[in-house]
Amino acid sequence: MLSHDVRKKLDGIVPGTHAVLVYDSEVRKEEVLFMHMKLGGKYDGLVYACSEETPLEAEGAMRTFGIDVDERKKEGTLSVKNYDEVYILNGRVNSPRIIKAFSDLAYDYSFRGYGMRAAAEMACFFDLKLVDDLINYERDLHTKFSFPAMGLCGYNLVKMYTTGNLEALWPILRAHGLVVMTGPGGSFALEPDEIESQDIEKAMGKPKGSIPPN
Repeated sequence: MLSHDVRKKLDGIVPGTHAVLVYDSEVRKEEVLFMHMKLGGKYDGLVYACSEETPLEAEGAMRTFGIDVDERKKEGTLSVKNYDEVYILNGRVNSPRIIKAFSDLAYDYSFRGYGMRAAAEMACFFDLKLVDDLINYERDLHTKFSFPAMGLCGYNLVKMYTTGNLEALWPILRAHGLVVMTGPGGSFALEPDEIESQDIEKAMGKPKGSIPPN
């Protein structure tokens, strides 16, 4: 169950927000990413980048969550793309190109009178062993966007464990302005500098000492 604190943070984010979600299951991922999108109501255009599921699967899950996918697609306020249309083209990560594409879309929405809420699944970078490129990309975005969008990047902690990339957790968190955690131990939202290893372990139900210190 999403905490009141997390929902309040998601509802109160402003254009320029570059936030990160760390989760341990598909259900909890969707609970946060889809809530982030749904809170935009009719005033925000929505963007979703898939990595752990196909665009069709993501759209089906959004409908179940209560997002009016078909109406939004008809009016041009929802874009759901696969990772190889957004992040990794021909096996390469080009940060300036990716950032320009998001920026152009944000300004397009702005000219039409909308804000922009973007959500993304980032597992593709771990699957394709492009973690250094991922960290550079997140850092290039900075902790606050230079364009009028509200973004939430989703990271599967289980994926980071199983691919041997847990050491990437801290630089990823520090590249964002807001951190949301959700797991068996509950959910919370904090500034990156406020988070300790034990906070992550508690939320994720991990043994003490399993998350390396920053």
